Amino acid sequence: MRYGSIPVVRKTGGLYDTVFDVDHDKDRARAQDVEPNGFNFDGTDAAGVDYALNRAISRWYEERHWFNSLCKTVMEQDWSWNRPALDYLELYHAARKAP
Repeated sequence: MRYGSIPVVRKTGGLYDTVFDVDHDKDRARAQDVEPNGFNFDGTDAAGVDYALNRAISRWYEERHWFNSLCKTVMEQDWSWNRPALDYLELYHAARKAP
């Protein structure tokens, strides 16, 4: 995403934690204080992949301005380990200070 690639992923593990579907995950993204940033799908069959890819390709053809805005949005999102690492350090220091 750092380079503006829009992810199309299966809902699994860390991918589900970081890719919020532009059509179906608006509330979940809002709860995490991020903007929707890709397309995801359930299942492991070709139909699921096809569903997500068709939505992405349709948006690219029919709403190019919106799609370019989405590319900018995903490039601005920070999914590095910087923030989680600081959270872990704070937790560690709090645990050391506890009686």
